[in-house]
Amino acid sequence: MTGINAKALQQIKDLSSYPLPQLEKLAANLSISQFKKNKVIFDQDEETKLVYLLLSGVVRVSYLNSHEKQTIVSLLPEGEFFGLDSLIPKARHPFKCEAFENCMVGAVKPQSFIEILLGISYESFLRWYSATMHAGRKLYVHCIKGIGLDLRKRLALELMNLADRLCTTDARGIVIGVNISHEVLAGIVGASRQQVTEHLNQFDREKCISRDGRRIIINAPTLRRIIEVGG
Repeated sequence: MTGINAKALQQIKDLSSYPLPQLEKLAANLSISQFKKNKVIFDQDEETKLVYLLLSGVVRVSYLNSHEKQTIVSLLPEGEFFGLDSLIPKARHPFKCEAFENCMVGAVKPQSFIEILLGISYESFLRWYSATMHAGRKLYVHCIKGIGLDLRKRLALELMNLADRLCTTDARGIVIGVNISHEVLAGIVGASRQQVTEHLNQFDREKCISRDGRRIIINAPTLRRIIEVGG
C-alpha cells in the first residue's frame, strides 16, 4: 500500500521529539503492510531481517516451548517498535508475532533504522549494543522460556543458563564457575530448598550433573534433553 508521511509519524508518542527531516527519511524507508487478525507477521526462530513499527492495531507476541505450550509474552499497542532482535545480524526471532486484530505495520531495514534515528553508523551501534545491551536481552528471553515449565525442567534450564554465563571447562565437563548453594538455586527457580535438593540428587543419579563441593558440573546434552523432551 502507499506509504506514510513524516507528520503522521510525528503523532506517534515515541517519535514526537524527532525533527521532521529525520522522520521524512524514516517514512521514505518504511514499507507498509496490512495484516488481518491472526496473520503471522514473523514466526518464532525465523531469521531476522526487519524492524517493525506498529502503525495501527494490536500485535500479539508469544513464545511456544518444545512441548507446544504457548505463553503470551505481550500485547503491543499502536506506536511501538518490535522485532528488535533484527538489530543483530544473523539472529533469529525468539518469539512469534501475529496480528491480534487487523493491523497496519511499517517495516524498515535495521541499518536504516539505526542510522536514521540514532544518527550513527550501524557498525558503531553494533559495538555498543554487543557490549551493553545484548546480555540483558538474552536474560529477558531466558526468563520467558521458563514460564509454564515444571520445576524439573526449570531447574535444568537454569543450570544450562548458569553454565553458559559462568562456565569454566575442564576434563570433567562444563563447570559452573561459582560456588552456588541449594538455597540460591531455590531462589532463582522459585522453589523450596528441599525441592531443589531432591531434583539435584535425581540429576546426579541420572548423570546429568556431578558435583565438586558446591560447584556443579553439567552434562549439557542430558539436561537439554530434559528441557526439550522431558527425559
